[in-house]
Amino acid sequence: MKKNIRKTPIEVIQKLRTMKSKEVVVGCAIKFKAAVLSSGRLKHLGVTLTSKGLLLPISIIPPATQGKYSSKNVNGIEIIRKDLPIETHYNTVEVPNWGDDYNGTHTVDLPYEKYPREFIFPRELEITINCNNTQPNQPEYIIAFKVNEVLERKRRNFKDKLFENLNLLQENIGACGVEPAEMALDKYEKSLHVSWEILPPGTREETIERVFKGKSPTVDEKNVAGERYDFFISLKPKRFVFGSSGFRRYFGALIEDDLVVFENIQYGNAVYILFDNWKESSRRSRLDLLSGKYGKDFERIIHNPGWKKEVRTIVKGKQAEKKAQKG
Repeated sequence: MKKNIRKTPIEVIQKLRTMKSKEVVVGCAIKFKAAVLSSGRLKHLGVTLTSKGLLLPISIIPPATQGKYSSKNVNGIEIIRKDLPIETHYNTVEVPNWGDDYNGTHTVDLPYEKYPREFIFPRELEITINCNNTQPNQPEYIIAFKVNEVLERKRRNFKDKLFENLNLLQENIGACGVEPAEMALDKYEKSLHVSWEILPPGTREETIERVFKGKSPTVDEKNVAGERYDFFISLKPKRFVFGSSGFRRYFGALIEDDLVVFENIQYGNAVYILFDNWKESSRRSRLDLLSGKYGKDFERIIHNPGWKKEVRTIVKGKQAEKKAQKG
């Protein structure tokens, strides 16, 4: 687990650019395997998995032992102000008279110099926790977390507070994100699933714009989206599919009603070909799909030399299979 972040993640910055909310909170949803929770992964937050189900507090101040941001949240922090002039301070000590305390002692003030100190009081922020299904014997649990501080985006200290709160969450759950302040915690888990739009193919420019939905893609991202458009068009799709899940953007081609080719434009290094109930399969995470426990109605093609030819071969084979089944 990554303990801290050194800078605000690009995914958070991109999401903030598209959010209309003037107030945001640091929060996200994470899917945990039951075995991970049973091992005590979130015990420090009071989250435990028992025979009666998942037990969790409504909110909790994370312990100072979780890291420097958690410690600062509980204990505060002393800052050495090296931007200010050095000050002279004194230590008071008792010293013997005439070199022998048999003759008694007297008080002496010994001077020393140091930079001024400033104490930042602890903020004692709580992390609110929610799980929509806490029943026992589930293979996995989706848990939502948020730091209980509403951040106003127009405030001068917004970026500093955002960075601190992201790290507070990162230290305690191993992930971080942002959501609109008005969004209910029990809605966070929707960001883990892909929601799809299915539309007729448009022009190259219209399609690229829709892929990023108002975001400002990098030159590389735009070039990749354009290249994928050209490739997907060559597959003669009935429709294009556009999806989103949290920070991720998906783009693909609906070849048949039960045959879809798509990939994550911004982060992917592979194309996925889904068969049959592709909408349900696409709700699974990449790791869940690769585990095989939810079936194998998909192919994953890494972007190695010749990947486009391999995709075309699989698509033609699946189309031939379905045609034979209908015939």
